Order: sequence, then structure tokens, then C-alpha cells
Amino acid sequence: MDVTVILPVEAGPAPRRRGRPAQETAVSEERMLDHVFSAFASLGYEGTTVREIAKQLSVSHNLLNVRFGSKADLWKRAIDWRVARFGGPVFTAFDELPDDPEARLRLLVHRFCAWAAANPDWVGITHAEGRRATWRLDYIVEIYIRPFKQRLDALFAEVAARRTMRSLSTSAFMALLVEGAGFYFASRPLLDLIGEPDERDGRKVDDQVDRLANFLLGGLLG
Repeated sequence: MDVTVILPVEAGPAPRRRGRPAQETAVSEERMLDHVFSAFASLGYEGTTVREIAKQLSVSHNLLNVRFGSKADLWKRAIDWRVARFGGPVFTAFDELPDDPEARLRLLVHRFCAWAAANPDWVGITHAEGRRATWRLDYIVEIYIRPFKQRLDALFAEVAARRTMRSLSTSAFMALLVEGAGFYFASRPLLDLIGEPDERDGRKVDDQVDRLANFLLGGLLG
């Protein structure tokens, strides 16, 4: 009697599914842009590579290129995303309390200091880009800083029409806000080494915000 032997057939590789790997699709755009912004703030534009960002996010380099474009496009997108997500309370302060410009100025300064405390890496961007004339500085100035300064110029004029103010340009005052209050909150490792006990206590950030805002306003308004 003939016996037919059926040998097992070795399975070939499973067909590759179309589309991005599940790990890549699981990385949200918000997380990507948050990481990208932090990288540019920490390392600067030249010190940051898209390939290294992709590696840290565990996604392909091509995914970032497809989703955001060039490195320059990625930088702009990260800047716009951060301002859109966190900058609202500061900018809307210009439109509140329309009948009391001094109260509006006080509100603006307090909100800016609170924003600086919550977004310390923004200081890294402004510090890195503010020292050199580049297309990135042009972008930040034209899209965000100049419009903010123009509204602050108008607010200063409103306040000065009603009461005495010390002579200080809005450019100088903005530098005190960003590089003064902003650097204070961004330099947490330094404060951990030389700060007073309450400055080293992260639970007392609101007290520090009020203290700095009132100090700046006291110098400006007396």
C-alpha cells in the first residue's frame, strides 16, 4: 500500500501591513511638538537635529519630515504651537478691564510672570535667538514680539495719561519681564543651590510670581 507523506509547509513572513507602525501612530502631535520645542530651547537650533528628535520620540525620521516638513518648518510649528497653547491668558489681558488701564497693566504683568513660571523653556528660545540676527529672530519678532510691544506701547501711553510713570521704554520693561522674571523661573537648578528655602519650594511658585510682579510694577509705577 502506498503511503503519502505530507510534509509541513514552512510559513513565509506575514504580509506587511500598510500604514505607519502602531508605535508611531500612537505618538500624538502634541507630544511631538512639546518635545521639539523643549529640544530647540535646550540645545538651540543648530544644536538640535531632526534625526535625534525622532530617535528620542521613537519614531522614524521620515515621519517628522512628512508631518511637519523641513527642520525650519518644524521649528516654526513648535513655536506657534507653544504660543497658541499657553500664551492666551497673557495676550487677552490687553482686552480686559477697558476702563482702568493701570489695573490692566497690573493684570498683564502678573499673568506674564505666571506664564514665565509655567513655561521656563521659552526663556531658552528667546535667549538663544535674541543674541543673533537670524530668520528665526525675525520670525519671533514679527509674529509675536512686535505685536505684543505695540499693544504694550499703547497701554503705557494710557497709563501715563492718567498718572505718573517712571521713564522706561517698553523694550526695557519687556527685557525685565523675559530675562528677569523669566530667567528667575527658568533657572531652577541655580535656585536649588543658592535660593532661599521658600524659593526652593515648588509649592510656593504663586508667592514668587506675586513677589516679582509687584516688584516690577513698583519700580515702574512707584
